Parts: sequence; structure tokens; C-alpha cells
Amino acid sequence: MTEFEPTPPRNTATAATVALTVATLLVTSVSTGVAAVAAVGVLAFAYGAFSGSRFPVTAGAAVVFLAALLAAIAVRTAVFAPLAAAALTVAAWDLAEHGIGLGEHVGADARTRNAELVHAALTVGVAVLAVTAGYAVYLVGADGRPVAAVVLLAAGALALFGALR
Repeated sequence: MTEFEPTPPRNTATAATVALTVATLLVTSVSTGVAAVAAVGVLAFAYGAFSGSRFPVTAGAAVVFLAALLAAIAVRTAVFAPLAAAALTVAAWDLAEHGIGLGEHVGADARTRNAELVHAALTVGVAVLAVTAGYAVYLVGADGRPVAAVVLLAAGALALFGALR
């Protein structure tokens, strides 16, 4: 009989880490000044996602999310990349949290591929909807004011977080 191992499924941990890496690349494309900070966030996040530790996952995602906000503030004309980075960061955090929960409840040896795929598809779908809605509101209502982009970015991320919870 094998011993219960409460580690997250590797597929979900990998998908979450890839999503956060893409978010970091989006942030870097806007502002290279925050790239190193975001990279440290990805490393902490990856450690937590693969080991099943919630604190590094949350801390790493928070660092990348703050890097996206800083990039939006630093380069006021860039809106889409920081918005997409923020949405991907929240989606990555949700995927990692789901993987950790699966690991705690059913263990590493359970067959969870279908649950992982459905959750990932829904999470990415919500992120795409949030980015689309946030960018559309910016294009229609921001009237070219970059400060509105930062406010919409934060509001969109909070709406996305609320929808995922």
C-alpha cells in the first residue's frame, strides 16, 4: 500500500507557472525596470505551486500583480499588456490554489486530469472576459486619460478575483 502524498498535480502546477511566466513577460514588454522583481515572484510562485505551499504561491502572485500595476503606472500609454498580465496573474494564482486543494484532498496519485482541464478552461475564460471587458471600457470611457487605465486595471482585477472565488 502506498502512502498518501498531498502534493499538487504537476499539470496544474505547470500550467499555473507558465501563466505567471507569460504575465511576467507581458510586464517586461512594458517596463523592464520591474522585470527582476516579477521574476523573483515567479520563482517563489513556482516553488509553492509544485510543493503545495500556499504562502509562496500567494506572495509570488502578489509580487507579479504589483509589477503589473507598476508597469501600468510607469508607462501610462500601455494599457493592454498590464491588464492582461494582471488577469493572467490572478488566473495563475487560482490554478495553483486549485492544484494545492486537489493535492490536499485526493493526493498526488489520483486521476484529476478532467477536473484540472475544466477548471483551467473556466479560469482562462473568465480572465479573457475580464481583459476584454476592461479594455473595452478603457477604449470607450477612458477618453485617453492614462490614470483611468490604472483604476480600470485594479477594478478589473478585483472583479476577476471576485468571480473566481
